[in-house]
Amino acid sequence: MSSIDIRNTGITSIETDAVVNAANERLMEGGGVCGVIFSAAGSRELQKACDKIGHCDTGDAVITSGFNLKAKYVIHAVGPIWSGGHHGERKLLKSAYRRSLEVARENGCTSIVFPLISAGIFGYPAEKAWEDALTTCREYIDSNPDFQIRIVFAEINEDKYETGLRVLKRLELKGDTSDHETGNEETVVVFDKISMGNRVCDAVYFHKIDEQNGFLSNWYGSAFEIEEKKFTSVEQYIMYRKAEIFGDTEIADRILATDDPETQKALGRKVHGYSGYVWDGIRQMVVYRGLMAKFSQNEDLKELLLKTGDAYLVECAMRDKIWACGRSLYDERRKDASLWDGTNILGFALMEVRERLKKNG
Repeated sequence: MSSIDIRNTGITSIETDAVVNAANERLMEGGGVCGVIFSAAGSRELQKACDKIGHCDTGDAVITSGFNLKAKYVIHAVGPIWSGGHHGERKLLKSAYRRSLEVARENGCTSIVFPLISAGIFGYPAEKAWEDALTTCREYIDSNPDFQIRIVFAEINEDKYETGLRVLKRLELKGDTSDHETGNEETVVVFDKISMGNRVCDAVYFHKIDEQNGFLSNWYGSAFEIEEKKFTSVEQYIMYRKAEIFGDTEIADRILATDDPETQKALGRKVHGYSGYVWDGIRQMVVYRGLMAKFSQNEDLKELLLKTGDAYLVECAMRDKIWACGRSLYDERRKDASLWDGTNILGFALMEVRERLKKNG
């Protein structure tokens, strides 16, 4: 029976018939996963084999011997460089996975290990990369019931690994291999517990918009107005104010022109004249104002926030030591505040907004 699995390990440590290399079109040894595979296989021998082939188009895959690897074969798949998502990147990435599976079948492979293609130096956003990878593999399995293959994804980066598990779980729950549009399910508040000193209190943990309590995320779509300007999310407002404070009107206008929070955040990092000391002093006031507008101007979101009662609101992101608690949503240490590695500014700002809304009725 065919299967899909994700493991938090190096790609050369898994025994499969074929290992997939995240290759470039020239099939030259590179860095990252490509460099690891070449080194383990034997760089000189593998490069000679690649040189005989000479080239592989983006979205395609070719095969060589595995040489010193545990795998019999290396399948070299060329994924796209991310250019904003409007240049056929998704079609090309899905093609790279599909062609890899086709090549594996043509060569008698019944097991294959993939890296997360294009999500390294090629810049493909990790969540989108996982969605396209897992969707394509599911589609291939479903459309080839006569072919049994064990598909493994090896991801050594813990953040990307956890993202992959979350996306895989979501796809399994939906039982869907389409474009994964957001459904219209009723949003509910998920409660848990937290240790705060000597007390155990209710807690509401959140991070991304498609996870539990995602309505609390700054990326959550929520239209509101501040000073006659319209915003589509708190993230857009924060990044706009950041640009405005430092006088970068060009970046401010570009932030207002896009509804994509990821793009807004990236633009916010490019603000000219930025001073970390100044921003550190003002950012909490900025986020508070954005949150107040979000929840006071959207009655459904206000109702959800008030349903959290007196629970601690905790943003969970491993690498965010400022806005979040510095622990993953899947890390049990998030439940003990003494083990946090971040300040949870966003969570505490949300709690202040909640208190103000309670008083205002």
